Amino acid sequence: MEDVKAQAEKMDGWSVENEMVIRKFKFVKYLDGISFAEKIGTYAESVQHHPFISIDYTTVTVSWTTHSKNALTEKDIAAAKACNNLYRLFN
Repeated sequence: MEDVKAQAEKMDGWSVENEMVIRKFKFVKYLDGISFAEKIGTYAESVQHHPFISIDYTTVTVSWTTHSKNALTEKDIAAAKACNNLYRLFN
């Protein structure tokens, strides 16, 4: 578990809070944020691991945790990395 937290803390742009990895993604256009959230949803369904997503105009906040374990796991690290890769499509 500590190894997973250490990995999470090293990921660019992500923070660790209460057994979650959290990142705010900024967009120029509102609809880009909506599209990004949709892409995360598609990814989440494909791996059956689902985040908390909040959209506030041009900022999308994504939080990952493994609900069944009430803790961070490798699934969360992989999902956060997937989000980073998806975000690159918008920049």
